[in-house]
Amino acid sequence: MDPRRGSILGTPDEQTEITYLRAGGEPPWERPHRDGVDITDQPEQWTPYQRERRDTFEARVADYRRRGLL
Repeated sequence: MDPRRGSILGTPDEQTEITYLRAGGEPPWERPHRDGVDITDQPEQWTPYQRERRDTFEARVADYRRRGLL
């Protein structure tokens, strides 16, 4: 993975993430942006880092659903 300069790697706080998801949204840090514009709905514009991060996020969401947390 090739993160942005100054980004912090690691697993996000599960409880905070679940709170966003239960409220019907997504954590803003998991939505790909380019030049300050949300490009979540335009995957052809994602960088390889954004794609990998988004895939990891979607896998966590599937796991939360499987475990009955959502």
